[in-house]
Amino acid sequence: MKRAFISIIFTALTMGATAQNTISIEKNDSATTISSHKIIALFPGGQKALTKFLDKNLQYPDAAGDYGVEGSVVMTFFVEKDGTLSEISANDCKIERFNTTKFSQETESKQKELKKQFALLFAKEGARVIRKMPKWTPGKINGENVRTKINQRITFIDPNK
Repeated sequence: MKRAFISIIFTALTMGATAQNTISIEKNDSATTISSHKIIALFPGGQKALTKFLDKNLQYPDAAGDYGVEGSVVMTFFVEKDGTLSEISANDCKIERFNTTKFSQETESKQKELKKQFALLFAKEGARVIRKMPKWTPGKINGENVRTKINQRITFIDPNK
């Protein structure tokens, strides 16, 4: 696999992940609900370190290069209270560009099948790289670590372009 050219867009995020959540914290046999607080979970070293990590570890799938495919995937995962990552999933997988000359040689059903396969390749690569990440600094509310949901878009650009 070739190294991927990537761009990273964080949804609602500056130097980490921000979420608007309602969280219940149990204290002294009573539950306290905290609403509309910013919760920030950080990749170790911040956004620049995350970009560097992804640039080093994310690979553009060779099969996508054969058709000049470009696209993006939104990876969703949770940063747990201890900084580990869990529930990694891919959402909103999109194929945005491809070599129309090469695609036009395929039947319409084959084109549709290929687009699904390439979206799946991007999703699998995104998940592989997320699983490889080190522990994050967990989000905090009132000094207590909290579970935080992260949505991160990863864009794959054909390096042969």
